[in-house]
Amino acid sequence: MDERRPLDRLWANRSALRLTAMRLGGLGAVVWAVTNQPAKGVAGGALAVPLLLASAVSGWLGWMAARRFGASFRWSWAALLVLAAAGGALVGYAPVAAAFVAVAALGAGIAFELDAALSVAAVGALGAVVSVLALSAPWAGEVVAESALGAVAGLMAGMSRRQYLSRAHEAEQLLAERVRADAERDRAAALAERNRLGRELHDVLAHSLGALAVQLEAAGAVLDHDGDTGRAGGLVHEARRLAVQGLEETRRAVHALRDEPVELGEQLASLAAREGAPLEVRGSSRALPPDAGMALYRAVQEALTNARKHAPGAPVRITLAFGPASTSVVVTNGASPLGVSSELGATGGGFGLQGMRERLEHVGGRVEAGAGPAGFRVEAAVPA
Repeated sequence: MDERRPLDRLWANRSALRLTAMRLGGLGAVVWAVTNQPAKGVAGGALAVPLLLASAVSGWLGWMAARRFGASFRWSWAALLVLAAAGGALVGYAPVAAAFVAVAALGAGIAFELDAALSVAAVGALGAVVSVLALSAPWAGEVVAESALGAVAGLMAGMSRRQYLSRAHEAEQLLAERVRADAERDRAAALAERNRLGRELHDVLAHSLGALAVQLEAAGAVLDHDGDTGRAGGLVHEARRLAVQGLEETRRAVHALRDEPVELGEQLASLAAREGAPLEVRGSSRALPPDAGMALYRAVQEALTNARKHAPGAPVRITLAFGPASTSVVVTNGASPLGVSSELGATGGGFGLQGMRERLEHVGGRVEAGAGPAGFRVEAAVPA
């Protein structure tokens, strides 16, 4: 699009030059016709014709300059008024000067609203009438009719051109608005997709790396305090298993990003088994849309990660409920018998609950998290 702009400007400049050349050519043709049309039976033409012709030419050139440089309404109107008045006065000496009146009415119809344009056309037609009657020109009836007809025709043509330009300008504005709206929609879609990717990366990495950190920290503590290499080896082996599960979680995240179906019950059963947390399912299981099912799965995963970080060793329970109007999951954990791990508790940056809330709101769901009588409780729900 940017590469075409210089060509568009060049084409517009060429069009403007051609239009200017046509207007100057028309001016020259009318001037030539007026100077070569003898004013038979009309006195005083030798002095009046050059003066009036010079005034008409000045008005014509002033109108062109006003359009070219974007002059104010006052200057454009004054130039066309001079053109119309001088042209109308010339009609008594040379009937072909009625072309000046028609051009003035045409330019006024293009540039101004009806009242201002009508005043220019009326001045030109009135000038022609006064000139013909004052000079007692032999062609009075025909010239007056031609001048009036030229003024009306020029005014109508100019107003028609004005309406066309107005519609074209509105069409350009609508097109520009549509382009901006499309760009804004694309930007919003890209931002939403980046947020979605960020949530998926956080959910996968926070859960997998958090579990790995717990196991490796425990292995380091065993080696430092007990020197039990066998037990430490078991913890490292468990860390390896968690790494493999992290890769599996990554594959599931890719499936979710591709909008492939997610079986929530099976996913939660596998997750609960790995975490050693009991899972209770209430109601009749049913299929959920991929985004909704993954949102609930990620909510459970995040709640388990937080429980592991902030309440290590605390009992955790998962409840999946299929209600008539919604599907919900509840994760509760009690107080930690081991105390809080300061290193793990300080990780995450607080993006887990925020990402969980954004994910659920995206599918029309909700999330509530806070401390209760039985410990910390996280509840997430999506419409059925």
